Amino acid sequence: MQKMILLRQPIRYFLAMTFCTLLLAYAPNLASAQFRDSAKQDKRTVDTSGFHMRRSPALALVLSGILPGAGQVYTGGWYKAPLFLGGIVACLYAAHIQNGRYLVDVDSVNSQPARNDQQTTNLYIQAREFYRDDRDKWYIYAGLFYLANLIDAYISAHLFDFDVSDPNATTSIEPPKTRNEPWRLAVSYRF
Repeated sequence: MQKMILLRQPIRYFLAMTFCTLLLAYAPNLASAQFRDSAKQDKRTVDTSGFHMRRSPALALVLSGILPGAGQVYTGGWYKAPLFLGGIVACLYAAHIQNGRYLVDVDSVNSQPARNDQQTTNLYIQAREFYRDDRDKWYIYAGLFYLANLIDAYISAHLFDFDVSDPNATTSIEPPKTRNEPWRLAVSYRF
């Protein structure tokens, strides 16, 4: 019965994270509808009707919510996908290991009072609490990786069309101009 309850907890976490992902994906649409109404009243708005984003932030968010790293692949950051997916899997694996150790110590604590050995019982209680706390810490780390995955996919989709290249930008490294200071090196950037 104890194992059945522990198996249901990750499913609840997954469902809660999926719900939050969908909420985050569709909440900007509601805010943008309100913004469009107020923009109609302002006469000084800039016409951006010709600009269309090539990557949808909502789709990137949903893809990353379903499979961590899929939103990064969608936005062209395929090299980030294994980092996020691997980080989440590693944290969940560490939590699984600590959960197994926690369950062993729970059984040990439950069997010690029959032996009337209070000192060993206290040691098992301390170990049980340590493994429980460590397991919970790994679940928190996995959740933070998951959240970072969602944020990165959303921002990457927004910045997909943003071009920062400048054809006039140059970088040069120049040797020293005098013999008195041979250690000096000049680096210049032009924007």
